[in-house]
Amino acid sequence: VECLDENSPRPETTLIVLDETKCPSLADFRDLVRLSWQVQEEAINGNGYGKLLQQVLFHPLATHDTYAAMEEDDAADYTIRSPYPVIHLLREEDVMKAVTSGYKDLEGLPSRNKKKLRVDGFALCSNRLEMCRH
Repeated sequence: VECLDENSPRPETTLIVLDETKCPSLADFRDLVRLSWQVQEEAINGNGYGKLLQQVLFHPLATHDTYAAMEEDDAADYTIRSPYPVIHLLREEDVMKAVTSGYKDLEGLPSRNKKKLRVDGFALCSNRLEMCRH
């Protein structure tokens, strides 16, 4: 967390890739969400970085609706899926720079990404992700 301090010359972003084979509970996306709350409270807020960092989660089984039935296949969920559970730490300052950079229709970007993946289809998205695990 310290390497993401706003005055640090180190990378502006950090990926924490977790091995669910060593921590089987992380095979469930909701457990990664719960772990992220602990990271937020203990590592980020506990060290005074609460207003400086934010987290983005990625997981092999992530869904945009954490209460959705797991049997519903939506290719749009692949916008937040990754081969392994990941906690992505970003500097708030850098996120705000990106938001205010003038990118056209930034608010529509998530919807466009979801639409593109739905056009690709669930099977193709699933195969792509599976190829990354091997």
